[in-house]
Amino acid sequence: MSMIMFIVSGLLGGVASALLWAKNWGDLKKYDAFRAVVLGAIGGFLYYMVYSEWSLPDSVVAFVFGYSFKDVVEGIVERVKQLLGLKHSSDGHSAK
Repeated sequence: MSMIMFIVSGLLGGVASALLWAKNWGDLKKYDAFRAVVLGAIGGFLYYMVYSEWSLPDSVVAFVFGYSFKDVVEGIVERVKQLLGLKHSSDGHSAK
């Protein structure tokens, strides 16, 4: 049961992230909002794998981790691209 609580907390963090970054209601139907919610749930699950027990501090951390997990993943991807020498061109295609 506690695994579900962590996933739900991460999911709610992802929903909060999507709601705060959306400029209008239509943005919530786009892929970026979906990705924030899904990555939030994944972040909650990953935090479950390293948690001590389900308590108020852990639930808050799972929520915050779910809220910020999309940014963490995007930061890692950008860093790997830099290390591999891939650059992102202005038209959205990667170029070497």
